[in-house]
Amino acid sequence: MEFKKVTYSSQAAEYIRELIRAGRIQPGQPVRESMISDELGISRAPIREALLLLAEQGLVCSEPHKGKYVRSMSAGEIYDSYMVAGILEGAGVAQAVLQWGQKEKSGFAGAEEIVTRIQPDADPDMLAAIDEKFHMTLLSACPNARLVSLARTSCASIAKFLYYRDWIQLFTPRQYRQRHLLVAQAVRSGDPVLIEKTIRLHYEETGRLLSQAVCL
Repeated sequence: MEFKKVTYSSQAAEYIRELIRAGRIQPGQPVRESMISDELGISRAPIREALLLLAEQGLVCSEPHKGKYVRSMSAGEIYDSYMVAGILEGAGVAQAVLQWGQKEKSGFAGAEEIVTRIQPDADPDMLAAIDEKFHMTLLSACPNARLVSLARTSCASIAKFLYYRDWIQLFTPRQYRQRHLLVAQAVRSGDPVLIEKTIRLHYEETGRLLSQAVCL
């Protein structure tokens, strides 16, 4: 990998995130600065800065006499994180949908269309990208920036990095399509109560299944 000097730490952080995502460094395992330094061909200073950033993002932990390691979560913590995300996103979308103009409606229709085109043999990494776009679109018109931030960070690091390899195996592409279309139908109805309930149950099911998968 080639690095620009001014972005060593940010690029090192991205590299470590991809190691976690790929399962090369798993939850509970140490993050060895020397190994990353050798692989990237850079000094340890920017790697330490990168690890501080990842700690702020909830991906890395540090303890005396144990050093830095990838965050590990219990089944209860995973489930609770998804429950919180579902409650927050449901509230945010229910609030936003009443304020959507033509631009927001058009953007949501585009995200919904992508979901409808998911094929039975769709690549899991593509599904992850669609999931991100779909949920960000749902929250795009929410006026409460703080709520949006909390909703997206409550479980994003769990699915996209810490337990990504487990997360992408929870549902088949067909199931993935059906689950997101159910959310889309609720949003299209414009019923705030239905929207909140559907999104909350959407996250609750994912949290329950992922917590079971991780703790097998």
